Amino acid sequence: MTDDSTNQENARKWTIYDIAREAGVSTNTVSKVFNRKSGVGPETRKRIEEIIQRVGFAPHIGARGLRAKQNACIGVSVPAPFDVAPVSQSFLLWMFALLYRVFSVHGEYICFDLSPFTARGEVDYARGIFEQLFKACVLVGPLALDDKRIHQVHKSGIPYMVLGRLDALPECSSAAVDYVTGAYLSTQYLLRRGHTRIAMLKAFQGYQPGIERLRGYGRALEEAGLPVDKSLIHNVKFGAKNVTSVVEDMLQDRSVTALIESSATEDGASVREGLRRAGRQPGRDIEIVSWTYKENASVLREEAAHLWLPVREAAEEGIGRLADWIYGRQNGPIQVLYQPVLRETAGEEEIEKPRRLFETLE
Repeated sequence: MTDDSTNQENARKWTIYDIAREAGVSTNTVSKVFNRKSGVGPETRKRIEEIIQRVGFAPHIGARGLRAKQNACIGVSVPAPFDVAPVSQSFLLWMFALLYRVFSVHGEYICFDLSPFTARGEVDYARGIFEQLFKACVLVGPLALDDKRIHQVHKSGIPYMVLGRLDALPECSSAAVDYVTGAYLSTQYLLRRGHTRIAMLKAFQGYQPGIERLRGYGRALEEAGLPVDKSLIHNVKFGAKNVTSVVEDMLQDRSVTALIESSATEDGASVREGLRRAGRQPGRDIEIVSWTYKENASVLREEAAHLWLPVREAAEEGIGRLADWIYGRQNGPIQVLYQPVLRETAGEEEIEKPRRLFETLE
């Protein structure tokens, strides 16, 4: 048997107690050496390190968590089904890079939960918390209006952060963009330009971002003395064909002279095809305000204005403050709220698929 195979076999059998006995020290001393903490003399440290290296010892993360009374890793979970919030690969890669930058200095483990459906067809996004795997959790995506699980997460005392708010839990630990203000600014802009029949294309039916869009839209119309016509509000799914058909159908009504494209799909090609099929020309018989998650980018070159939603910026600050909560530098819960920015021009470029926040589903 080779030395390598002997070491691999030993690594399965050796415990921290064996290392301590071999070195003639306490388990606390071995723990200090393994975790690179002070309080151990150089000769003792060297002797312990040589034993650890020789036998290939690594601590059992579960046992270590039990001793420290702290769970193993930072969890990342998505609280909405994929068809509701199909978070893009580029955003998840960006999120991973952010988590790495914040938590790698602490040597943390990051665990992405694939969130299976429960027997009732719900996403159990919090199982990593209550199965005592996560020491903290980032929830990426919107919360349903009737979400009950988040109340249990909040009461658990574990550091957590949601990328979104919830009316039913205003004290929720969150990092979000103010979609109410975004819809209000978009509607107000079009009202100032003389439009009274303003359609809205939106997503997230039954979820907090969807209701926030409606709230801001309704507030601006109410201030202008106009009623909310529900026939002008159209929900869309994250699919190119669906976006095109919904835009085509909604703009058959020739009294509609303005559109707020707040669907979150950032799919300019599908919107443009819907406009073409409806016989509409932006800038001539309809004006559009589109929403995007990238600064200085447009969904449509032909838009009258665009609204930038700084979701990534809010998430970056939120995760930094979540780390402060985890490591005792501040108390939780945390609340980060960024304001959207309305720019009364088209963006410098039309946003492309690889940089969108959400995937297009077919």
